[in-house]
Amino acid sequence: MEFALVAPVMAASLLGLVEYGSYLYDRTDMHGAVRSGAQYAMNGGRDVTGARDIVLMSWSARPEDAVVNVTRYCLCAEAEHACNTPCPDTQQSVPEVYLRIEAAATLGGLVFDYGHHAAEIVRIR
Repeated sequence: MEFALVAPVMAASLLGLVEYGSYLYDRTDMHGAVRSGAQYAMNGGRDVTGARDIVLMSWSARPEDAVVNVTRYCLCAEAEHACNTPCPDTQQSVPEVYLRIEAAATLGGLVFDYGHHAAEIVRIR
């Protein structure tokens, strides 16, 4: 009798634990892939396509609806500026170059699906 009362609660708890564990695994996998692309940039990689390919190859449990975007942009004194021209300051300094690596996907669990987004921004020297 007592087991009949406790068993549904235990089964629901176990299902919730498996659901949360599956989501955490997929989320960690996504963030690890984005960090791999950021590591490529930190090690001197400047190619946007190369960074995107590294993220896609590193994402082992990538869902079908996964989207990876890598954009290159430049800043002069915290304002976006063209990468191929000097900054408009008095020293004509070189703009700071950054890579923004973003991934988005629907991470599926056993019961629910979760939309998730991961992003890293890396300054390139």
